[in-house]
Amino acid sequence: MIKLELPFPPSVNSAYANGGNKRGRHKTAQYIDWIRLASTKVKEGHRQGMGPYSLQICLERPDRRARDLGNYEKALSDFLVMHGIVKDDSYCRRLTMYWAENLPAPCIVIIQPAEEGLAA
Repeated sequence: MIKLELPFPPSVNSAYANGGNKRGRHKTAQYIDWIRLASTKVKEGHRQGMGPYSLQICLERPDRRARDLGNYEKALSDFLVMHGIVKDDSYCRRLTMYWAENLPAPCIVIIQPAEEGLAA
């Protein structure tokens, strides 16, 4: 099991932009800054290149605005691949996301090997 305490991730809506000085779709400055900050929380022992895995994501709301919980998964999954924590996000066999309060960090991510044979 790997547990990461990360800063609050950008939503998929604010992680990428089109056009501007760059052609096509590209990462926004906000997303790049988040990657840099979150990368300081990854230790060498986390880079396991895990195959089939289960992912649990717990977020603490930064404010009272209504937010789409599902919009935060993509930045986190791509981050796990980028750092070699998982081989590829296509190996995710189960994903659980929820809002919570009083967390030790704005975003807690738990990655563990998939439990094969669980009933749906």
